Amino acid sequence: MAALMRRMTASNAVIAGMLVVSACSTEEAASRPTATPATEAPSRTSRPPLTAEQLKALALKDRDVPQAHDVPVQDPLPESEQRTYPPVSDASCQRVLDVLDAENASAVVLQIFNWKKNIMGGGSTLASYDDTKAEGAFQELHDSLTTCRSFTGVGQFGKFNAKIALEKAPDVGDEALSFHLTMPLPDGGGLRDEHHVFVRTGNVTASFAELNIGEKAQFPLVLINKQVDRLATAQRP
Repeated sequence: MAALMRRMTASNAVIAGMLVVSACSTEEAASRPTATPATEAPSRTSRPPLTAEQLKALALKDRDVPQAHDVPVQDPLPESEQRTYPPVSDASCQRVLDVLDAENASAVVLQIFNWKKNIMGGGSTLASYDDTKAEGAFQELHDSLTTCRSFTGVGQFGKFNAKIALEKAPDVGDEALSFHLTMPLPDGGGLRDEHHVFVRTGNVTASFAELNIGEKAQFPLVLINKQVDRLATAQRP
């Protein structure tokens, strides 16, 4: 759950409600994630991983996102300042959360999207990895989503029950996955929906999340394409 706490900011605490939950569809046909496969062999490079400063420079700027008030970039909170929660009830679902947290990355940068038309906001996590560890992170997420069905856990707002619905991934990066995390709010407050798109390009992963209440969330594809293109260009020889 570390990514949840990393995304907390004084100006947009609602992002703290994201990445608390995940789960999987009960339908067998949806139990296998639809990833966008690489058309060529996965890219491998001996170049050193991008640094946090390089990732910050590659993150989207305010001028790139006219649909948002601002898009602040920040470092993850130090571990000593992060809240910790017990593992969720399903081990494969916990692995999904761990990959979204970019736990094995060499450098991590977080970005908050303070939308003009959605007070719930959105966020992204840019993470660089040594050698082929980005490929390993993507594969772990893919494999975990094939077995994760639903789970319970404890987050910032108490106990929760969660489900996941997989969907066709956008054609972006070397490989991509897309899914929705949903959970009912207490006291009949409606359904919380989180849209997640996880993309690997070279030795970098970009994880995008959008939150909505009572309606289906959807992170803007145009921004995903723009961000991933920048990450890919920065890694070319």
